[in-house]
Amino acid sequence: MLGRIYHYILFTIGRAIVSAQSFVAWWRTRDMPTVVHVEAPYDGRPIMLLALFQKGLLRPDVVRMLEHARRAGFYVVGVNTLKLRDPAGIAGLIDCYIERPNYGRDFGSYKAGFLHIYARGMDQTCQRLLMVNDSVYFSSGQMAKFLTDIMVGSQVLGATENHEIDHHLGSFCISMAGGVLRAPAVRAYWEAYKLTDVRPRVIKTGEMRLSRTLKGAVMSPREFVALYSATRFAAQVEHDDALLHFAMRNGRSANINHWKRITPKAALDYLSTRFLVPFNPAASFEQPKPKQFRKPEGMPQASLAESAFVADYDDFVKFVHNRVGEAGNINETALRSMTAAYAAEVFMEGSQIHQNAAILLAMGLPIIKLDGLYRGMFNLADVRTLTDQLPTDEAEELRALLMERPFGGDTLVGWKRATFMRGYI
Repeated sequence: MLGRIYHYILFTIGRAIVSAQSFVAWWRTRDMPTVVHVEAPYDGRPIMLLALFQKGLLRPDVVRMLEHARRAGFYVVGVNTLKLRDPAGIAGLIDCYIERPNYGRDFGSYKAGFLHIYARGMDQTCQRLLMVNDSVYFSSGQMAKFLTDIMVGSQVLGATENHEIDHHLGSFCISMAGGVLRAPAVRAYWEAYKLTDVRPRVIKTGEMRLSRTLKGAVMSPREFVALYSATRFAAQVEHDDALLHFAMRNGRSANINHWKRITPKAALDYLSTRFLVPFNPAASFEQPKPKQFRKPEGMPQASLAESAFVADYDDFVKFVHNRVGEAGNINETALRSMTAAYAAEVFMEGSQIHQNAAILLAMGLPIIKLDGLYRGMFNLADVRTLTDQLPTDEAEELRALLMERPFGGDTLVGWKRATFMRGYI
């Protein structure tokens, strides 16, 4: 009880400090100019609006992504909250390069970019716009296809979605048709958006309110979707054995977050609620849940001889056959269908770019959230699963970027840790 009171006091102090820091950042930057360093004439191409937080030089993966964007025919508007050494030197990669004061996070850069596009009249002839930021790592392998796929189809198309609190699209990558870009409500949203450095406010008034605004600007809910949606995964995993094997073996390992995980044990528990019946008819079908408790120091772990190593779906099937009496009566189709259904249910949990990073990469999504380890969504096993899918040079880059920000719950102390654990920093 005293511990909870102590942490609540720390959080209250931390929340006040974070709000004060945001105010100070606004005060310091309020008269600083936004500078357009490079601007080529707009010629009606699809627009990529890229929010940057880059100092000195662009990250190598950002450069490679921009090279793909140039080949794909984008007119690139880059808005940076830091400063590059040679702003004019990136004219071959970025058509319109803007540097602005470091306040407002990525949505501050988005706002500056959208207002610049509106002020120049680019929206009047733009057929489609892609907004993206550098909070993700860009892998080159599938980038060309991804940039094609994200720019066609639905009027609003995000890379991934998020079902936490309210369904919305991840603001790190959303494309929209020209008609949506020109919608009065969308323009009004950007004109009215108030910058802040306080993370929960950015999520609420930025990411979530933007999704509601875009949803209101489309003709039908079916025009507001994610390219790598839970629906897509559910349909694919139902018939794609390789994907089911991969999901079972490489689902998220980190268990700090409360979201479900795709594990053989959890899948067996899911399966048992419907199909596994005790031999003793008098036995209860609903077993009482064990009480949660901490293992006292010195208590022996379960013997490995009493356990089975289950790494993928084939192992899972063998385990079920070996442990269930009358195994010949097992309906293989039902077993697979239920396992695929469980995988799809887990896939839908929370922020899907964090929840399913390795699975999405295997499905073809070439972007990986760089705060995965810091937020406790990844552990080092998850980092290895991701880097194993990349070429050596990209694997080294990604590993370094992720590991320079270890889990904040372990590294932060005092009010910073208290506010971090509640999502304020």
